Amino acid sequence: MEKETATTQTTEHVDKVPGASSVGAKETRVLNVAYSDAIAKDNQSPWAATMLKLYAIVALVTMNNCGNGFDGTIMSSVNAMDPFHDYFGTSMQGASIGAVFALYNVGQIVGCFVAAPASDGLGRRKAMACGSVFLIIGAVIQAAAMNIGTFMAGRFFLGFGCTLSMTAAPIYLVEIAYPSWRGALSGLYNVFGWYIGSLASTWTAYGTGRLTTNWSWRIPIMIQIVPALIVLCFVWFIPESPRWLTLHGKSDEARAVLIKYHGAGNPDSAVVNLEIDEMHEQINTQAEIEAGQKWWDYRMLVNNKENLYRMYLVFLVAVFSQFIGGSVITYFLPVILENVGITSSSQQLLLNGVNVIFGFLSGTAGSFCVEKFGRRQLFLWGTFLTGIVYIPINVIAAKADGHVSTAAGYAFIAMIFLYGIIWSFCWTPLQALYPTEVLRTDIRAKGMATSSLFSGVSGFINTYATPVALQNIGWRTYTVFLVLHFVQWGLMWQAIVETKGRSLEELDEIFKAAKPVKASMKRHEVIIHSGIGITTDRGETDA
Repeated sequence: MEKETATTQTTEHVDKVPGASSVGAKETRVLNVAYSDAIAKDNQSPWAATMLKLYAIVALVTMNNCGNGFDGTIMSSVNAMDPFHDYFGTSMQGASIGAVFALYNVGQIVGCFVAAPASDGLGRRKAMACGSVFLIIGAVIQAAAMNIGTFMAGRFFLGFGCTLSMTAAPIYLVEIAYPSWRGALSGLYNVFGWYIGSLASTWTAYGTGRLTTNWSWRIPIMIQIVPALIVLCFVWFIPESPRWLTLHGKSDEARAVLIKYHGAGNPDSAVVNLEIDEMHEQINTQAEIEAGQKWWDYRMLVNNKENLYRMYLVFLVAVFSQFIGGSVITYFLPVILENVGITSSSQQLLLNGVNVIFGFLSGTAGSFCVEKFGRRQLFLWGTFLTGIVYIPINVIAAKADGHVSTAAGYAFIAMIFLYGIIWSFCWTPLQALYPTEVLRTDIRAKGMATSSLFSGVSGFINTYATPVALQNIGWRTYTVFLVLHFVQWGLMWQAIVETKGRSLEELDEIFKAAKPVKASMKRHEVIIHSGIGITTDRGETDA
């Protein structure tokens, strides 16, 4: 019965063309017939003028993630600077520096309570602008801080602003991206946004780290203002999300946006018509439910089995991205290096910067593989392989106890770099993309705000507890993260559904199935013609 329903749903939009020429025909397996049919009919060129404008919009939206990437590595660099610790009276390890780092996560947590109302009520663009304002305020406060309390207050504002920006930006991006390029563009959002900020912070800090004054840490912190200022100035010149417009009764505006950016100006575009039909169907279905919901009421996220499953997936990605060791390597790389005998501040900053470059290149490559390999395979292989790499990291740290040979030190660094390369290729492109895909339009903002809450709480625990653990239990800290890798792999293998090759609205059918993972892997054997569409559908087959 489940199979029959899915087949009916996916083939009702397909125009059969009996006797169509075999020239340009391709026999393949697709996850969704109607979606693949529309893409093939339009045969959109990635270099059309409207597509280039769309890329420019995506580039601007990507700047919202720079603040998160900047903070993810700037504190690692600052933690390697003696003037910072001398000025504020802190140390590289222990509860004091853990509290400084963790205030960013406290800001994230508080920001979660206003991020969803801002994105849903004000619109995605205005929410991005509000986030940028708080990011600028936080960076100014940090750069001008005269005592540790003021510096921590700045970190709070940064975390608050990042939550607003990073709730609205990825939602906007998946809602405006062309369907067949959604994976690559959303993956590049997280990769480019994170690493532009990260590269700017690490290499600025490497240059200023040679200074013996407080400008060594004040200058790189001030750089964080730049991307937020760019977003604040230019976000008003991009269109609002078509799904937000439809959700707020502005269907004509939504259609105009889609025709311009997804249909290349063609009002009869198959992709546009499919998107409009699916948006209206989904939104009309949920209108009655939403009418009884208040902005502060989050029960809709867990009020049925489908939404509960969606939020479980969001939980897995948000929490375990903090707890399987990635944040230990980025935030506390100087501490880790010092614990294995690499004590030079200049060396620590240089290795931190090189690690970021490797991550950037790997993440960029991974973004272009999201649609090829799929979300599920990247998550599972990324988690498994980083777990394998964590074993020698754990062993070397256990044997070192702060004193290692040159060979062992280089082996440790190589494993850290390899870990970052695998993580960046598999996980970085998906961290913002996957949660926004699995959340339905009407719960997307609240779901993403809750994702930030999950991430903020787990990040707070992690960034506060990790330096304390490194100080008190040393190498055993790595063992904790090693175990968590394989716990996560088991949970994700059981639950992660495949989302590639489908429109955002069509994903509803997966979550309505009795076995969502199995349903997400079903494919149709079809014959597809560029410019014509699917002419033959041979039915479903297992992946």
